Amino acid sequence: MNTPHLTIDSLRIASAKSAGQMLVDGVSLTIPKGKSLCVIGETGSGKSLVAQAVMGLLPPGLAVSGSIQIATGTAINAGDVSALRGLWSHTTSIIPQEPGAAFDPLMRIGPQLGGWPQQSQAEISAALATVDLPASAKRLYPFQLSGGMAQRVLVAHAMLSDASLVIADEPTKGLDGPRIAQVIALLRHLRDSGKTVLVITHDLNVARGLGGEVVVMRDGLIVERGEADQVLREPAHAYTRSWLAADPGHWAACETCLQADDIVLAAHHLTGGHDTAQPLFRDLHLHVHKGEVLAVVGPSGAGKTTLGNVLLGLMPPMSGEVSWAGCDPYRDPNGARRLRRRYQKLHQDPTTVFTPHRTMGAQLGDVVDVTRQALEPDHLPALMDRLKLSPQLLTRRVGEVSGGEAQRLALARLLLMNPALLVADEPTSRLDPIVQQQTMMLLRGIVAEDGLSLVLISHQRNLVTAVADEIVELGIQNVSSARSMLHLAVEESAVS
Repeated sequence: MNTPHLTIDSLRIASAKSAGQMLVDGVSLTIPKGKSLCVIGETGSGKSLVAQAVMGLLPPGLAVSGSIQIATGTAINAGDVSALRGLWSHTTSIIPQEPGAAFDPLMRIGPQLGGWPQQSQAEISAALATVDLPASAKRLYPFQLSGGMAQRVLVAHAMLSDASLVIADEPTKGLDGPRIAQVIALLRHLRDSGKTVLVITHDLNVARGLGGEVVVMRDGLIVERGEADQVLREPAHAYTRSWLAADPGHWAACETCLQADDIVLAAHHLTGGHDTAQPLFRDLHLHVHKGEVLAVVGPSGAGKTTLGNVLLGLMPPMSGEVSWAGCDPYRDPNGARRLRRRYQKLHQDPTTVFTPHRTMGAQLGDVVDVTRQALEPDHLPALMDRLKLSPQLLTRRVGEVSGGEAQRLALARLLLMNPALLVADEPTSRLDPIVQQQTMMLLRGIVAEDGLSLVLISHQRNLVTAVADEIVELGIQNVSSARSMLHLAVEESAVS
């Protein structure tokens, strides 16, 4: 019989502010030593809270009960934060959901990976090479990493740790297909080397590829558990069946709503990146019409986020022009200030766009001060309802909501600004398949109803094929389109 390595017994997590609202309700599970378990479920189901509880990282304002036992140690009260944090590094290690929160922004990557005293520079370089990053990545600062690159650095960090239990919270978020396969292989390697692996994910590829056991959570409860092959092939619970059916591969393609005579955003001869010797894209041309969805896809680190920032006036190009309805934000600062509000970004990491110590409701209310226009009394409640957001979330701070809830709250705040164009950087990377489908169909519906233009940055090709009118692909020598084939020379960069 396999010896349990992680035992969670009757874990309950309740909100102290919302009359004891139960967020995790009596979850119990075990993982044998050297085995893996994937916890899947909808956004806000409580799956990430389970991982945070094991690490002693639950946000304040929560009431916790139950016990956690790791290896042959004594069972620890789930509310004993000091005891749980005392296991860090030598017993437990986490690959967190938000890469940006895991790094010291003022330190280069190398010293942060070298936190284990026994690690040599050669071992650090080898760990980076395993996740397909060069040794020179040690010289980069966190802000110089794409979301996918940061995620891979965190996997390398876990590989260097001596911890026997590795918790990976959404480890493939923001990664393209080949990188996802690579991370799955790395998680298997961690497990096969004797580590016990607990994975929190909404990515079916991870659950299928890693194998082992799968737990399905909904509304704080475990609704199904079993071997991955069995659960994902013949799910017993109706929710699991609907979850699997919402995979983007099953979506019907959307009809185009673009207005060809109204160009909201354009770029001509655009070259950009961080290194003038190796630009991420070169001589790029594109047009975004009113009511159009233009998708930007490509490998992690190919420059998708950088291109989005250049288009939004947040990072000057090396050469070329950007046009916001005829105004170049880099050459006409007065015009840019006038139009700034209409060109907005939905960030890949929503936790970075909210002030941590203010409630979400207060921060959404800031839109009234910024726009100097009163909202209709039912405008925000109606928008919250469309985005499947509970009104109770408005009383919480960003650390007290799930990653998917934070992303939809960020979208709600942007939509209150009445934008002409959104650049959405991996907007569904934190969402489970059901909420992902609902969110993308909602965005597509807003494009159709309000004439909003959308630049969608994503690594999910099957998703963008279903929702985009035009697809720009970085990292190859052409651009494929739902309507035409444009020949653009685009170069993939290497980290230097």
